Amino acid sequence: MRIFSELYGAYFRIVSQVLTAHALTDKEVRDIVAKEGFRDSGLFLTGRLLPQNDRSDWGLLSRDKAGVLHPVTVSEPPHVLTALQKRWLRSKLADPRIYLFLDDRELAALCERTADVEPLYQPDAVRYVDRYSDGDPFTDPEYRKNFRAILAALKAKRAVEVEFVSRQGRRIITKCLPYKLEYSQRDDKFRVFCQSSGGRTAVINLARVERVREQGIGGIDTLPRDTDAGRCDEPLVIKVSTERRADERFLMEFAAYEKRTEREECSDTVTVRLWYDKKDETDLLIRLLSYGPVLEIADPPDIRAKAADRVRRQYRMLHQKQ
Repeated sequence: MRIFSELYGAYFRIVSQVLTAHALTDKEVRDIVAKEGFRDSGLFLTGRLLPQNDRSDWGLLSRDKAGVLHPVTVSEPPHVLTALQKRWLRSKLADPRIYLFLDDRELAALCERTADVEPLYQPDAVRYVDRYSDGDPFTDPEYRKNFRAILAALKAKRAVEVEFVSRQGRRIITKCLPYKLEYSQRDDKFRVFCQSSGGRTAVINLARVERVREQGIGGIDTLPRDTDAGRCDEPLVIKVSTERRADERFLMEFAAYEKRTEREECSDTVTVRLWYDKKDETDLLIRLLSYGPVLEIADPPDIRAKAADRVRRQYRMLHQKQ
């Protein structure tokens, strides 16, 4: 009998999580289905998992005398990679940024598991436009060490002492609380957003960090943080034409931004409301203007005026050179 119609689909993940637990209550099974499944999954999936008197369940769980549920399987559900998944993973292993999230042992194990397949695509198959060539050294051991230390502190909400070199060449040591790591596709760099003991927000380029030392509990790591302090007051309203698939390119490039997209019927434009950090306003304008006539900034008026002023200055510079 075929229980699952999709390899590693939502129902497979739900059952895998249930069978991984050693003991469950009926409520815990229902909670897993409600959290990991679809809105109507509980209508039939719960009945298939919980033991039924008429034996209409899948027989994956048994109930002891105390009413606690236990998996009938001995081992945890296996996770076998398909050929397509292995090829995709082989391609991702060629991306130097993956070194930041895996240690040498994990990288070696993944390379060994995917050694028998060809990569789905080569790194040089992706062409980046308007990207700086001095990206961060993602494979450098010290850079990886600092990145992982900051990432661990961010997840644990703990303060760190960071030593870095400023743009002016000054060596600075500061105690701060990291609350966001951000990757710039245009700069090919990571930067960390931190809050100091005085409540000020600092942005530090990871490549400038020379040492990270974790601090103990207390002090700055117990301060309340407003991670949306630099968020724009109102979103940009952008109209993107479908000409030359500009809408697809736009949505892919700005996938990391919070946004709402509306596509009207019988219209050749897509309206996007996009929220951004105020510190990124200039860089964001430059990226938007690179789309040319297929993109229009409709609101707010001050941002629209800034964009228009940039276009006028570019026009004057072009004609002065001619």
